[in-house]
Amino acid sequence: MSTFNYKIAIKSHTVKGGDILKSFKSLEKVEEGALYHHERYDGRGYPDGKSGENIPLIARIICVADSFDAMNTDRVYRKKLSREQIVDEIEKNKGLQFDPAIADIMLRLLRDGVITNE
Repeated sequence: MSTFNYKIAIKSHTVKGGDILKSFKSLEKVEEGALYHHERYDGRGYPDGKSGENIPLIARIICVADSFDAMNTDRVYRKKLSREQIVDEIEKNKGLQFDPAIADIMLRLLRDGVITNE
């Protein structure tokens, strides 16, 4: 029987990404974006359980963008979501997974057609 822990391996990508990007100087604090983009606004994320404004702004932005990309991409376990489903998921998770202000900006961009899911 294998002792490999897939959950730990998957969650480690934030720490590894932060380590890789810490010497990257073209985008300020990009390593914090990689490290904390799976933190949740409600504090139930990882790797450190940060919440609200304690999550760096770049990470809160990447969280919404990464989630949009995940919902807008075919996966082995499901087809990509429709525009309406994506909007509903972002709305539903404002203040939980997503910073409400960042989520509202993404929703406006989606509703105005600036960002499409095609």
